[in-house]
Amino acid sequence: MIRIRPRQLLAVIFFVFVIGNAFAQAHQSIPIHRPSDKRWCFDFTNTLPGDIIRRVDNEGYSIQKHFDVDFVMLIIPSLKGREIASLTTELFTNWQIGKRTKGKKGILILIAKQEQQIKIEVGYDLEFVYTDMYIGQVEREFLKEFLEQADWDRGLLSTLENFLERLYRKDLVGDVREATAPEYDLKYYSQGAGAQTGFIFGEALTKPLPKTPFELRNYFGPQPTPRECFERYMELLTLNLGDHTLDIYSDQSKIFYSHWRTSSGQRRAEYDAARGKIYVVKQQGKYAVVMAPVTTPINDFICQCPYFFVRGDAGWQIDINTMSRSLMMGGPTWHFISIAHPYMFAFKDYLLKTNRYYPRQGQKAFLGITYPLFHKGMESFKISPEWGSPAKEAGILDGDILISIDGVRIISAYQDWEMMKHYQPGDSVEVIVKRNDKKKRIKVTLAAPKSYLDKFPYVRKEGDPWTGFYFAYSQSYERDIEDVQLSVIDVVANSPAEKAGFRPGDLIYTVPGSRDRHVGINDYIKMLKHVRSGKKLRLKILRTLEQRLELEVEIGSYSEGKQGI
Repeated sequence: MIRIRPRQLLAVIFFVFVIGNAFAQAHQSIPIHRPSDKRWCFDFTNTLPGDIIRRVDNEGYSIQKHFDVDFVMLIIPSLKGREIASLTTELFTNWQIGKRTKGKKGILILIAKQEQQIKIEVGYDLEFVYTDMYIGQVEREFLKEFLEQADWDRGLLSTLENFLERLYRKDLVGDVREATAPEYDLKYYSQGAGAQTGFIFGEALTKPLPKTPFELRNYFGPQPTPRECFERYMELLTLNLGDHTLDIYSDQSKIFYSHWRTSSGQRRAEYDAARGKIYVVKQQGKYAVVMAPVTTPINDFICQCPYFFVRGDAGWQIDINTMSRSLMMGGPTWHFISIAHPYMFAFKDYLLKTNRYYPRQGQKAFLGITYPLFHKGMESFKISPEWGSPAKEAGILDGDILISIDGVRIISAYQDWEMMKHYQPGDSVEVIVKRNDKKKRIKVTLAAPKSYLDKFPYVRKEGDPWTGFYFAYSQSYERDIEDVQLSVIDVVANSPAEKAGFRPGDLIYTVPGSRDRHVGINDYIKMLKHVRSGKKLRLKILRTLEQRLELEVEIGSYSEGKQGI
């Protein structure tokens, strides 16, 4: 007889428990009822990294809070012989997706991993926005294409973004938010119609990238002017060409796209967002921005993404690399995540704040209130104060209902921005808001509107330390290799940075004082504040994601006309 000691017995029991628990988790069944009303991403296959689940949950929370839409993503191991359409309808009803909205405004994305099938189900009260034709297009052009590129992250998040963009493009945010359920059987939340799509996970990675016919390669090359390059790029989107080796893209953009894939749905959505808009060109040296004119109303301006172009030896090319590193799209709106790039000259007539970028049209004072993007009806606006604004400092809170400013009833978004033409910095205004169903009078002292030129990150004082860099943020594929944020966008000609041997695309991962942790623009600015012209500093860089170098730069002295940081 084999005798097992107590310690060995405990080890065996623990091993069996761990293996059994892992097996159970990998093959767990789908709950009959929704596990949580405070989560929106459910992965019963343990496929998604935790950060993706958190990001989808955050997006789901935001969509329900701001738009009254219950958006659920569900990944299951297998259909177990069932039809995906019937299972999706059953889950939609059993989980009561959309129950917590004013109407039946739920959306369920179901992905069956083993069968590699996708089904999107839409609640009754959203079918006038998300038609069967649209749902089929999203399944094919977003989810299917990204999953066949083995990219869960962009597949899920770009789908969410496109659903939101459709609301804005059709100007239906108010209609959806205000919709209430009519009188019909509350047991059912959807009708089970619509398309279903299959995919082959990772298939696109085994196929060669698309090639543009020779006769079109010159057509989609560098252009004589930024305007012509922009128009040619829009034409490229309409043809849905996914060939990012074309010379209409800058060299750094080609490198970026070698690590970053897109989908036909994204290209279609980008063109739809730009179609019919008025654009102007602003140019400084070899850089140009095609953007909304300064007279554009704020609500339109914040939805009209600017485009960056750079002039090479053969002509103008689109600089997708800098756009992707310095601009972020949140639904249909855009904002800067970096303002240390070379295209900021185009925004000198704008007031840059945390949440919005206001065209300056003669305003002399600044209050700092943000409005909802779209608003219907005669009720007052639910507002938010800008961070660090006079409104914030005076005590206006996120979610306050704005009634009037200095006795003027506010009936249109950013009406106060027009009013600021008639006030001066230091003037006081009385803002009346409703909070917890009670009116509250708040005295606000107005400030002067300021643009990015007034402060960080551009050095403007004679004799200040200067190196001649332009920066933006690193990308996720770069951070997988080195935990660094500081990406060199360009190096000014004849600058200390160029003389030291730095190149566009370098990742600076150590500067003096950074202690080898993800170096960002703030680390670099702090470093410059503590050095003098003539001092030599050694910076560690990662080049082409392979070569590690240490370069010595001699700090220069700023004088009028010099560019960069």
